[in-house]
Amino acid sequence: MKPFLTLLLAALAACALASPASAKFGIAPGFSATMHDASGDDVTQAGAHPNATVHFMLRTALDADGKTVPDESLKDVTVELPRGVIGNPMATPRCRHQEFKAMRCGPESIVGVETLHFAPIPGVPRPIDAAVPVYNLVPPEGVAARFAFQVTSVVVMIDARVRSDGDYHLVTDLRDISTALQVYGSTLTLWGVPADMNGPGPLRFYGGSLTYGGPGSGPRRAFLSNPTECGAPPVTRIRVRSWQNPLRSTGALFEAADGVDGCERLSFSPSLDLRPESPRAGVGSPYGVTIEVPQSDDPDGLATPAVRDVSVTLPKGVAVSPSSAHGLVGCTDAQAALGSLAQPACPAASKIGTVSIETPLLEGPLTGAIHLGQPKSMDAQTGEMLRTLLIASGYGVTVKLEGKITPDPVTGRLRAVFADNPQLPFSKLRLRFQGGDRAPLTNPQTCGTHTTSATITSWGGQSVTSDSSFEITQDANGDPCAPLGFAPSFSAGTASAQAGAFTPFTLTFGRDDAQQDLGDLTVQLPPGFTGMLASAELCAEAQAAAGTCGEASRIGSASVTAGAGASPYQLSGRVYITGPYRGAPFGMSIVVPAQAGPFDLGTVVVRAAIAVDRTTAALRVTSDPMPTILQGIPLRVRTVSIAIDRPGFMLNPTSCSEKRVEATIRSAQGAAASVGSRFQVGGCRALPFKPKLGLRIGARGRTRGGITTPFAARLTTRPGDGNLRAVTVKLPRTLNARLNVVNDACTLEQFRAGECTKRVGTGTAVTPLLRAPLSGPAYFVRNPERRIPDLMVALRGEVEIDLTGRVTIPRDLTIKTAFDTIPDVPITSFALRLVAGRRGPLSTIPNMCTVRSRRASLATVDYRAQSGRLIRRRQRIAVDGCPKATAKGKRDAKAKGKRDANAKGRRDAKAKGRRDAKGR
Repeated sequence: MKPFLTLLLAALAACALASPASAKFGIAPGFSATMHDASGDDVTQAGAHPNATVHFMLRTALDADGKTVPDESLKDVTVELPRGVIGNPMATPRCRHQEFKAMRCGPESIVGVETLHFAPIPGVPRPIDAAVPVYNLVPPEGVAARFAFQVTSVVVMIDARVRSDGDYHLVTDLRDISTALQVYGSTLTLWGVPADMNGPGPLRFYGGSLTYGGPGSGPRRAFLSNPTECGAPPVTRIRVRSWQNPLRSTGALFEAADGVDGCERLSFSPSLDLRPESPRAGVGSPYGVTIEVPQSDDPDGLATPAVRDVSVTLPKGVAVSPSSAHGLVGCTDAQAALGSLAQPACPAASKIGTVSIETPLLEGPLTGAIHLGQPKSMDAQTGEMLRTLLIASGYGVTVKLEGKITPDPVTGRLRAVFADNPQLPFSKLRLRFQGGDRAPLTNPQTCGTHTTSATITSWGGQSVTSDSSFEITQDANGDPCAPLGFAPSFSAGTASAQAGAFTPFTLTFGRDDAQQDLGDLTVQLPPGFTGMLASAELCAEAQAAAGTCGEASRIGSASVTAGAGASPYQLSGRVYITGPYRGAPFGMSIVVPAQAGPFDLGTVVVRAAIAVDRTTAALRVTSDPMPTILQGIPLRVRTVSIAIDRPGFMLNPTSCSEKRVEATIRSAQGAAASVGSRFQVGGCRALPFKPKLGLRIGARGRTRGGITTPFAARLTTRPGDGNLRAVTVKLPRTLNARLNVVNDACTLEQFRAGECTKRVGTGTAVTPLLRAPLSGPAYFVRNPERRIPDLMVALRGEVEIDLTGRVTIPRDLTIKTAFDTIPDVPITSFALRLVAGRRGPLSTIPNMCTVRSRRASLATVDYRAQSGRLIRRRQRIAVDGCPKATAKGKRDAKAKGKRDANAKGRRDAKAKGRRDAKGR
């Protein structure tokens, strides 16, 4: 045999040197690829284990001697098998390469027969067909499977691979075929069950004693399997290259006459198991996911259909954790080499887990990583935002799968879909999502049983639902399960404790993983701690709602942390002052861009109303509920910190009494917690305090005795002084109260409802805190706690302040009014005017234009600062409306003054004389 083959090769080499007539190199008509039984009949049953035969002939031409030979020498042959055709190199023992070269491989490693069609050689006028065995070899590293045959010392390798740029069909490559083999055709037959054919039998390999066609000694396993997808006829493609033109290829395709059928006979029983490694509620945890697909190994049965689609709905509460966004990047399709033969190169920062795929086709698992895919859309409901890429490789095979995760926009429940998976069998797919503080998945916040539901569909059309449950048995701290509590942390304070100084203010509240989610917040600031609202431009409603306020409206910053674990993700935002909101005179727009890692979920806008207490002017801030979920991503907000840090905005009180910042924090689940933080400033006594008050009465025709008279008071203070707490004015006995007017008062309820009608005056207050003065009518209002009605001024403008003067009237009917609840805010000026006439509350006793009356018209004024400091002054009341004095009147008045002075001097001297006499 060997001498004959040597002669054959020499002759073929000589033929290779001949120059044939010109013909186009390529595949001649007649290329075929069939799946058939031992009798040669086509086998179309899905999952069956038929033999496969690929036959091709090259185009030929006449050489100089008139013989038919290939136009060019065959170099490479690539055959792309139909999608779903499976070859299992583990079905037979594999021969080592050294043993194969020494021709010592056992027949149990033979998987088929290669019939080479040689051109005629000198002395042999007809073409020669040589059938040689094809052995299953141990492949080198990086090669999925290797088969080989020999013609004497010429070895031809057939390497099998899986294309990763499309539907993952199998490809066989014959490369660098020796020119010593001047073949012009090939018929390769691989056996469905090699052990049925590689034993001694009626067939003989070319030129030797080795026979085949009978049962072999190796294990009886299926080597080939038909596709498990029914429908269109399978298509096989072939491409060839020559040594003369190695860069040019030509090919052909073969479409079977009939498609694969009988998919309903296939058996498919997959199962899914999903569970966290931690039993603690609400924490980030490693998650393990296992899909098992039992594979049929019966050579007389049908193969298990490949998994086509996997849809997994995770338990409610298993959520994407914002904490995982720390340093996270997405892997682009180009980096993952999706749809490409290139090797993936995803960045390490995109890795979120590991993957392992066990398949009966390989001796070990494919291993790799789970990567976060770069979002293609920022709409989570499209499935293009939360993308996972499973990339596993080994043994020359690389699998790249894309999964799309869609969260329920209301509940956050996750649904993961891996669609149109490769028609490659696997027995076990293991995923492990990483744990730690940056775990991508968090456990449900509640204890109990949580169930995952999966629907797994095969390429054969079978669909199986598989449920998997796990238990959460501990709270987030590892303690026994209990209902979620709510005990949020809270702190508030200023950067400076100097009374009356501008200072940044920071408020922070939060929760831990074992508590209910944060909801809304109501904060009562201490009286006197206020904002310079006039210093910032008010953001319009449309912009405030959209989160697009300008820098002129910015008053502070916001910091939010979200996610489970010790390292929640931090988001930064801004705080803007707005106009009226929810019935309050002012509001805030807290704007936080929800950008984390490669994700941009838009802008979160939380509005808050700023109410002003009508008595104390204290600020009360009430927020809207904070979002707990955004585009289906539970935010799991851990802390919120608001810093009002616009220069010259927040102003400390000038009262140094101890106060508190009080707050009520509500959870998203409805619980409420009352919290607070101590607040106190210092240095109040050192603040200057010099208020001034001007008093006037009278008008033309309103100065004679026994008539109602108008009254005007104007209070002024200096910038930087301590604020007023109280101003008490006791009018002189030249004026008295008209009890019929004072007692004709409205009720306190009527005043608060704006229903008082008997106005007795007006008031106007100017403060640097606001853009415009506050003004409004004054009424006597009956307070059930006091005998005499109060004088109340309804100051209205950007805010509403009710200024109360507590009125007392002694027996002499003089009037004393104590404005002793003045808000601790800077007041530039305050003007009070009381009317005359029927509703006038004051009347004169003497003629107010006389010198005596004027001298007697001294009011007693007490000023008390917020620090407690008291200043008492005697304040002369100016009189308007007196007639101008004539020259004679002035002389008479001067003379009368002298007479009065002389008379007083005589009285004083006489009294002194009596005292001296008594002393003697």
